[in-house]
Amino acid sequence: MATIRELYQNAGNPNLTHWKDIKILSIAEASLLTCAINPIDYEFDYNSNLVFQLKHKKPINWMDCLMLMRALVEAIATQELKSPLIVLERENDFGYYGESIEQSRTGIDDIDTMSYPKTKIHREELKEWLKKRDYFEQQLSVIDVESTLEKAKSFYPHNNEISLLPEPTYTTPALDALNGVVQEFWINYDPESNLPIPKQSVVEEWIKENYPDVQGAAMRTYIDKICRHPIAKGGRIKKINP
Repeated sequence: MATIRELYQNAGNPNLTHWKDIKILSIAEASLLTCAINPIDYEFDYNSNLVFQLKHKKPINWMDCLMLMRALVEAIATQELKSPLIVLERENDFGYYGESIEQSRTGIDDIDTMSYPKTKIHREELKEWLKKRDYFEQQLSVIDVESTLEKAKSFYPHNNEISLLPEPTYTTPALDALNGVVQEFWINYDPESNLPIPKQSVVEEWIKENYPDVQGAAMRTYIDKICRHPIAKGGRIKKINP
């Protein structure tokens, strides 16, 4: 399963912040936005038409979107995710129509007929559901920026990888580079392992290549020092004692 950050990076980090004030979303809107696809580019009427558009246009992350819509429908049908409005797609001699039912009456039999465009969920309910399924990452945030940028203040779950769900988050090129170094070199670092520790020069060169807006060798050195594990000063190969 891809995280929201990965989905947005795959799609080139589109700006979808104009959706941030929408508090109630359809299953289709929530899935598209979570997968970095703009719902404005799609026509909403029935499930089959929306699925056809995604398969025809094939935007980046379109398969993730289809699977997420299915997962959200199952969560609503099994009472795992609350919904203020549930609409089922029905058909009679005159064509298709929608039937609204209470969530207490839904079950797994309704999974195949629940409407993606018309069934609604609250933004906060969606965010909590996504959190429980590890769509969000642990990222370094809240930095105690002093004159030398020598230490990070804390780690906490941070959702700036998605424009749909959280409120706007302050950032700078240096903070972006700092988060990038954590993800590239330290997120899976194990002090007890005997793997080579990245050298300071390697980290600084990586910052220079991937974050050109971070100007100055001193700033790149500060970023390396903030992210570097206490036992990994300067970068070295850990000795194995016999």
